[in-house]
Amino acid sequence: MLQISVKSNVDAVSRRLSALAYKQLPFAEARAVTALAKLAAVAEKAAIPEVFDNPIPFTVNSVAMQAARKDMPVARVYIRDKAAQYLAPYEFGGVQFLGGKPADLVPVAAAANRYGNLPRGTIRKYMNRPDVFLGPVKTAHDEVYGLWQRPAAQYANKMRGKARGLMANTTGKLKLLVAFHKPVQTKKRLEFGTRAQAIASANFNRVFGAELAKAIATAR
Repeated sequence: MLQISVKSNVDAVSRRLSALAYKQLPFAEARAVTALAKLAAVAEKAAIPEVFDNPIPFTVNSVAMQAARKDMPVARVYIRDKAAQYLAPYEFGGVQFLGGKPADLVPVAAAANRYGNLPRGTIRKYMNRPDVFLGPVKTAHDEVYGLWQRPAAQYANKMRGKARGLMANTTGKLKLLVAFHKPVQTKKRLEFGTRAQAIASANFNRVFGAELAKAIATAR
């Protein structure tokens, strides 16, 4: 979460205002801070697909904004709680947050959805097949824990009528369907706070000037 406050900028401007303009200052300040927060939120939302490859809409749309008020001229730009849990390590550093998942499930030969993730229930569906098992397998490079499919020749008779959703493994060797990766230290950074503050600073003069002019024009 980042709070957008431009108090120091406003204080500098207020010393040069007329009595009428000064009276309208709190209203203009709240409106300006809200407008700046909206600009920051748009920029944050647009940046997520630049940081992550094909993120799900839930992640992109997790950016939210809370408007400022006349009596509290501070706006908030933040990530909603659920997404904030797994995005926080990409802002502050740390280990991937996997929630209730036992590992980072990476599709290899299993069908993935349009965002590159396993559809819900995939592991359970595959585990119902006699030619699929979950466990570690020693490979030429390392031991890999995952969901594996045995060669079709060993299970030709047992697989009759049960091959829906996954073709038989005709490679003659074990096929890795889903790799189970341990959570790792994150390397990508969202730069959420830095971006929002830069947007607010770059647009302050234009936005505040416009809002102050509106406030003076509509003063009673």
